[in-house]
Amino acid sequence: MDFILSIFLAFINKFLGQPALLLGTITFIGYMLLGKKVYEALAGFIKAYVGFKILQVGTGGLVGTFRPIIDSLNAKYGITALVIDPYFGQTSATEALDVLGSLQYVGYVMLIAFALNIVYVAFRKQTKIRTLFITGHIMYQQSAVLLWAMYWVLGASGGNPASPLLVIIIGLLMGTYWSVASNLIIEATQEVTDGAGFTIGHQQMFGAWFAYKLGGFLGNKEHDVNHVESPGFLSILNDNVVANTLLMTLFIGVIMIILGPESFNYDTNKYFFGTYIFEQTALFAVYITVLQTGVRMFVAELTASFQGISDKLLKGSVPAVDCAVTFGFSPNAPTFGFIFGFFGQMIAILTLVALKSPVLIIAGFICLFFDNGTLAVFANKAGGRRAAAIIPFISGLIQVFGSALVLTVLKDSPHVVGWMGMIDWATLWAGSVLLADKLGIIVPILLIPLMMIIPQLQYRRHKETYFTTMRDN
Repeated sequence: MDFILSIFLAFINKFLGQPALLLGTITFIGYMLLGKKVYEALAGFIKAYVGFKILQVGTGGLVGTFRPIIDSLNAKYGITALVIDPYFGQTSATEALDVLGSLQYVGYVMLIAFALNIVYVAFRKQTKIRTLFITGHIMYQQSAVLLWAMYWVLGASGGNPASPLLVIIIGLLMGTYWSVASNLIIEATQEVTDGAGFTIGHQQMFGAWFAYKLGGFLGNKEHDVNHVESPGFLSILNDNVVANTLLMTLFIGVIMIILGPESFNYDTNKYFFGTYIFEQTALFAVYITVLQTGVRMFVAELTASFQGISDKLLKGSVPAVDCAVTFGFSPNAPTFGFIFGFFGQMIAILTLVALKSPVLIIAGFICLFFDNGTLAVFANKAGGRRAAAIIPFISGLIQVFGSALVLTVLKDSPHVVGWMGMIDWATLWAGSVLLADKLGIIVPILLIPLMMIIPQLQYRRHKETYFTTMRDN
């Protein structure tokens, strides 16, 4: 009996307990279920495995580059500086969970969440859910960050492994969020995209819905932001590598100058302090690019295996996809969102400095551009350029203040470098983590049935057309 138990535990710890092996195995099984040849399934396994390993190189690099700056700020001024960016949030989550011996559970959360989304759509007549969330890299990010945050505030600081109950609850909660929020934004996305036949599955689904609903009260949709000429130099921000390098140089570089060369251990024979600063800040773009490469590689395989199965089981479901697909329907709106979101974030960051907050927030490009850009697209459709300016500005304030609040309870987690920062994560999820810190596991449990009320209310408002919205697509 002891021999059998030891074999079982070894399998759990040395195979299923290794996240790269787990995700690769899931991909292999998915392809086999789709009728792929064994060598095709094996190729999918290898790409998923290697992609996850590349992701770990990127996350480790981000931590290694940013940690000395955080430590120097903390030692000199008693301040913890953290970045609001989904990849910094993901890095915080994966590094912390890895230290705590629980990184493998992210795969289980993701599987439970996706399976629940499928169940909701399969029973759409009862649940009123019409959407299938298939934005794979977002699925992984959100599963990791929510598991880490809830795990930490519910007792992981004591070093206990994540309990099966918590993993199941987070999986069910995440699947409910993907289903409900992407379903909520269907009609608004149809308006924004002129009936393109998809919905949004990203980090700001509730935020985009509010932007669309509030936009009409703030401006006139006839005054479209796309009738405004944007300065040509802003096109430089269309390149993620350039934009990330510039933004990190602006923020991190200023912090490094304030700290002074004596705070850093670098070769003065090889570098001027200025060139050392640029090399360090450019490394953020390097590691984010590495991380994105890894994510794209393993997520492409996971998404293909997931989507193929779901297409067979759930014909007619509405796909929930990346927010960036809406940008082509309103080309000037993302730039508008970036600019006014940037102003909002700057005011909020300066306010934190003035209030001597123990957490200093550093802006991240992805949060500024993709989050606020999406809000601007939806706000513009309902309220024109006035709404496309006001709503991202308010969002910028919320992104900073909400993230700073939740990071006050997460900043002592191992290797923390930031938080997601996107609008849903600075509101709904930041608030949920803070409440769970005070009230316990009852908070994520109650959120599941509370969110499922939303599609029922949607259905009651337009029963006749609710299930025919996408019929012609």
